[in-house]
Amino acid sequence: MKMIKNHAGSLTVASLTLVGVLAACGGGGDDDAGSLTTFSIQPTTVTFTAPASAASGVCFGGGSQDVYVYGGAAPYRIDNTSPNYVSVNKTKVDSRGGNFTVTTLGGCLTNGIIVVVDNLDRQVIFTVNNEAAAQ
Repeated sequence: MKMIKNHAGSLTVASLTLVGVLAACGGGGDDDAGSLTTFSIQPTTVTFTAPASAASGVCFGGGSQDVYVYGGAAPYRIDNTSPNYVSVNKTKVDSRGGNFTVTTLGGCLTNGIIVVVDNLDRQVIFTVNNEAAAQ
């Protein structure tokens, strides 16, 4: 790049250099630090209820729900805080729009928490309830 000796020309060269540097960095993406993309999951809660024919106070296992991760910065870590009552099929979701599956193991549970953490350490909560049938 050729330097121009007048002040206006030097400002133009400096501006073009700055633009070139910014363009070279690629501007980053949603997975980079500072991502402004809203981080969410769908759904945010699920409630399983035993059938009316079940014995009083019994909460069944085997109910499952797919949970989809949107926005934020991938990859996402999945932390199960209720492993005695709920299983999660994976501990990491690699990309936006990906999912994990939550399955009940049996036993009654109110407000079981699955924490989803994005690459910037932001958290969203998935809540699991496993209830006995109303008698």
